[in-house]
Amino acid sequence: MSNNCLFFISSLFLMFNERFALRKPCQDLLSCSIEKRCLNVPFVADRIQDTEVTEKMYDDIDSAINYGCIFTSGCSRQCKTCTLCHNAKQRVLKVLSGSDPKTDNDHVLVECHELVQCAKTCITGKNISSTSQCLRHHCAYHCFNGSCPKCAAFILKIFNQMCITGDFRNKVKDFQGQCSDLFWEVVHKKFKKEFDLESHSTTN
Repeated sequence: MSNNCLFFISSLFLMFNERFALRKPCQDLLSCSIEKRCLNVPFVADRIQDTEVTEKMYDDIDSAINYGCIFTSGCSRQCKTCTLCHNAKQRVLKVLSGSDPKTDNDHVLVECHELVQCAKTCITGKNISSTSQCLRHHCAYHCFNGSCPKCAAFILKIFNQMCITGDFRNKVKDFQGQCSDLFWEVVHKKFKKEFDLESHSTTN
């Protein structure tokens, strides 16, 4: 499996750990990701200038996040001082070794079993390109559908950092609201079919 895929899976586990916001070393990691341009804010700012919220906007934001930079090449020192990076890698190993999130003692794996099971399904494929696509565009829905709230909370934190830095609110056409409002509009555009299908199934 490519390093990019491993970095993405690691980021999933980093995202939904509730201690992230409480420890300064991990806050430094987030700041570093902006300073070292692990988050390509100018790229997103240019793509969303005078455009309405679309599914493509989510794809642009996703492609602007360089997980390899965050975890190694750009912010490796900050990652080492943030114990969540180490914990994330340990959880990746559990997933790769076939650990069952429904029975594992790790409460994060148990709580977010839909996301973990989806990731396990993706990484069984041998095509690295399709694996990355599966992880970043299929499994990500389980981060936002309410089954793993800690994941959504961290993604929102990352997006807010990008949004404020790039002044996204004033660039999106006809948008009025906060960065968090923009975040959820983009998410619902990207996963409209999934949200509609889930809503339909719960009402029947």
